[in-house]
Amino acid sequence: MGWRDQLRDRLFGNFMATLAMLLSFMQVLILHWVLRVLLHGQGLGTFGAVALFAVLSLANHRSLPVLRRLRRQTGWPRRFARAYMAGGLATLLVGLAVAFSFAGLLPLASLLGALGLSGAAACALFRASSLLLVGGLLGMLAWGFTAGQWQIERTHLRVRLDALADEHRGLRIVQISDLHIGNGLEGERLSALVAHVNAMDPDLIALTGDLFDFDPAYVQDGARRLGALRARLGVYAVLGNHDTYTGEALVAEALAERAPELVLLRGDCVRLEGALPLYIAGVDDPGRDWTARGVHMESLERLAESRPDDGPCVLLVHRPEAFPQAARLGFELVLAGHTHGGQIALPFPGGRYNLARIITRFHRGLYRRAGSTLYVNRGVGVAGPAIRFNCAREIATIELA
Repeated sequence: MGWRDQLRDRLFGNFMATLAMLLSFMQVLILHWVLRVLLHGQGLGTFGAVALFAVLSLANHRSLPVLRRLRRQTGWPRRFARAYMAGGLATLLVGLAVAFSFAGLLPLASLLGALGLSGAAACALFRASSLLLVGGLLGMLAWGFTAGQWQIERTHLRVRLDALADEHRGLRIVQISDLHIGNGLEGERLSALVAHVNAMDPDLIALTGDLFDFDPAYVQDGARRLGALRARLGVYAVLGNHDTYTGEALVAEALAERAPELVLLRGDCVRLEGALPLYIAGVDDPGRDWTARGVHMESLERLAESRPDDGPCVLLVHRPEAFPQAARLGFELVLAGHTHGGQIALPFPGGRYNLARIITRFHRGLYRRAGSTLYVNRGVGVAGPAIRFNCAREIATIELA
């Protein structure tokens, strides 16, 4: 195991404690930056910083479980919990900018001072560049929490399947993923999304997990609204880890009752309509170890053993880490979600540098291995705080060729 995997395992092994400590550290760092850079003061001394960190760590560690419970309520408790979570994420990101300011910009200003720039000018340069960096990030966050997080991008790609019969060439699969119903995408917003997808006149609709966020209160109405999805060859879905948190039996029963046109694939392989064979299959997400790399799914092994071999098969899974196993088992096309494309990506084309890279190699977009193709959808919902930056929500059309 490499150092990156060891670091990731330590970070996520006890996620709540790690998050509380990291949030506390960033809060202390930001306060120190405000005192030194904005107010031109002395900042926090070592003793004051350590004492404040200890107090904040205890407070945050005890607050996070309470906030999780408040999220399940209605009215002001739910709004308060969401606002606190959004503020916490903003604090973590601003703290990173401040850390970079002290670790990168301050030494640079000091170097320029050593090369002849006056001390006062070097300090002014550091303050200006630090304020520019932090201010730019705050502007990014403001965009990401508002207009940026409601943008929907329609992606179109063609995927060649060598064994595909001519009658199926040009078939259009519209993939949506990670709706997280109950975390902002519910009610009329969900119905508007369903209408939008139907208007694309898809041949087949694929939903690759995390239909619901975690709150069972949204399951019945959400399932009813999903039941309005329509496609010529059918609507197919698999369950994600958040569906497990919601209650996989509850979700499956609600879909069967309220959305009878939607086929939930739970280790199943279905032949699509046509003279020559083309199959669609899917498995439940394991529902645990959501950050795990190199995941091995016994349900996928069983599915591969029972699938027909007289035509290509499109596999729906939630987490893209199943792709190496799926490719080894001969699934020609794999559609996944789970990562949300990171939700936040550095402002470079393609969103390559994003938060999802912490948990997986397959963070967004197209991948190929051993004759198989994977597409990782960025999702149409959000997990946690409702923010997206350089990572728009996505509806993908995969045209078979």
